[in-house]
Amino acid sequence: MFFYQKKKYSNFFSSDIKIHVYGTSFTIHTPCGKIDISLPFLGYQNISNALAATALSFAVKIPLKIIKIGLLNTPIVSRRLELITLAKNKILIDDTYNSNVSSMISAIKVLENMPGYKILVTGDMAELGEKSVLYHRMIGNTANLSKINKVFSVGNISNEITKVCNNGKHFFNKKHLSEYLKKLFLKQEQITILVKGSRSTKMEEIVEELIKESKKKC
Repeated sequence: MFFYQKKKYSNFFSSDIKIHVYGTSFTIHTPCGKIDISLPFLGYQNISNALAATALSFAVKIPLKIIKIGLLNTPIVSRRLELITLAKNKILIDDTYNSNVSSMISAIKVLENMPGYKILVTGDMAELGEKSVLYHRMIGNTANLSKINKVFSVGNISNEITKVCNNGKHFFNKKHLSEYLKKLFLKQEQITILVKGSRSTKMEEIVEELIKESKKKC
């Protein structure tokens, strides 16, 4: 059993959680002691991953100091909540590796804790079956209740997200969306843009356009 915070009878749990712009810091408690960890990963889900990895390592009798070294050397996976600093106070989060309901909710939570003007850019969540419209609207309602300033969508069904958002706007192609984002990028003194979508939507094309634009301004 493992938890974010201490629970009665839990063997592995975390405490002293601190979420910051460039990652997450926390303490992992085990039956044989505790370790302080600071990881360059965004989102609470990575705390759960670290706890699971610790429990598995503990089961095969790996010492805590070796577990800590392993966690600290975990590589950042490209396009999975990958933080990119475009300029001073201008942050881009590339989460275009894939998308589903749970990862979208996690992404919204991450974006809420980021500084400045916050924009969620989303493509379709693919392969959701008969309830696809319902799930997209659910994400729209989640975003609507968050501290995100704007939600932009592009794709065949992602408009179901933005149509229920008070601050939503749908685009019919990525070119127009990219141009709109570039203007906001220049206008806002401090901004965080998170881009996400299923693999088939190729939302990384928007990320690449924003990176190109930032290099022009350097």
